[in-house]
Amino acid sequence: MLEYRRKDLDLSTRIFLGVEMLYPAEVRGWGRASELVRAYGISRSMLYQIKDRVQEALEGALKPKAVGRPVKEKLVHIDRAPVRKAIAVMPLLTGSVRSIQLGLELLFGVQRSVGHISQTLKAAGAAAERQNEGVCVPLPVLGEADEIFAGRQPCLTVVDGRSFLVLNLAAAESRDATHWGLTFLDLAAQGVVFQDLAADGARGIRAGLQDAELAVPLRPDLFYLLREGKRLANRLEKTAYKAVRTAEKAIRAEQEANQPIKRQGRPLKVELTAEEAIQKETQAIATYDNFCWLLAEVQQALEPITALHHRQVPQQAQQTLETAIELFQTLPGKKLADFAQQLQDHLDELLAPLRWLHETLTPCCQRLPADLEAWILASWRNGIHQLETIPTQWRKTALAIWEALALFHRSSSLAESLHSWLRPYLTIHRGMPDWLFPLLQLFWNHHVFSRGKRAGHSPLQLAGVENVPSLAGAFDSLFVNLASA
Repeated sequence: MLEYRRKDLDLSTRIFLGVEMLYPAEVRGWGRASELVRAYGISRSMLYQIKDRVQEALEGALKPKAVGRPVKEKLVHIDRAPVRKAIAVMPLLTGSVRSIQLGLELLFGVQRSVGHISQTLKAAGAAAERQNEGVCVPLPVLGEADEIFAGRQPCLTVVDGRSFLVLNLAAAESRDATHWGLTFLDLAAQGVVFQDLAADGARGIRAGLQDAELAVPLRPDLFYLLREGKRLANRLEKTAYKAVRTAEKAIRAEQEANQPIKRQGRPLKVELTAEEAIQKETQAIATYDNFCWLLAEVQQALEPITALHHRQVPQQAQQTLETAIELFQTLPGKKLADFAQQLQDHLDELLAPLRWLHETLTPCCQRLPADLEAWILASWRNGIHQLETIPTQWRKTALAIWEALALFHRSSSLAESLHSWLRPYLTIHRGMPDWLFPLLQLFWNHHVFSRGKRAGHSPLQLAGVENVPSLAGAFDSLFVNLASA
């Protein structure tokens, strides 16, 4: 228990001094304050401080109270012990309603029913949904649309590819054109302006965008188009290694058969002669090497900047792709031919971002020296955007080039990353409760990235939204709205 520095001035003495000084001067007598100062060895300022404290305590105890039964308040004193307890308890809670109930009891010593927790979550989700709908994004959005499932129920996700802002995160009855079209129309009503929209081959997204009649360029997801190529490369690599092992075994079997002294045990069993196995080995290795080389050429042709830091010319990229497709078709195997046909079917869509970028950058680079253009492109490619290295007369041009390159968009990888973050929540709650996605969207859009190129900023800040509250402030305002509702 805390003690006073002056042990002779205990609590009762301080109360006596304070009450004595509360009397008017004409009642307590003139000079009484000087007598108390001399008697107790204290200063006059300390005497009046004691008097003020006693007066404040009496006023707080005797002031009028609210009508009715007093509210029971239970305060939690936060010191090292409860913090350490929270650190130990929180990793054990999964986030389900039952875990929330247990966490309240362990951390705060309060008991709430499952129904009370569920109703609170529903009210918080509704308030979070209103806040999410009130966000106005001033910058053009690089849309990324995708779907994630919990069982058979889809969740329609739309993310900004530049700021990683979640624009839509909502469960739907279906992923058809109607639901996607309504989603795009709702976003347009909120003021979202799409620069373009990247998506995989889902038909609902494409049909929904057409039904919404939004003039938004649809970019096919380059990752999905080339993912099959990477899978084929892995299969061809395994086939080549298998052919190498088969050839080694066939050669060893032939050598053992030609030796005058036979080794003990059964002879090696092979299905091919050494010559046939070597021929298949050579063919498998050549197929794998040629396929990987062609796939790397396709990927390089689709890059906005060449290896020598020049702008990618769409005509040259088209010639490279067409030549690669023809060479893919000469390789053995039906799956390789199907992959080549897939590239042929999406050729115009693959080249569309390059054509847009070339048309945008051509006016900016007409008078720009070639070496300076290469330096500006190399700076953007390496993530170095320092205007100090650019001559003064060309700095506006460099900014225009960097802005155009920042809008070069052809993947929905951020939507996929968001789904990786969402999946554990869907597993915990075994579905998609109505309150879950609005709260997750509110949390994600206000949280600050801790690392990477977006470190130190929240998605809302990166999207150009002004006066963005902190994550704690967002949840404080959320429950203020709940209290006033």
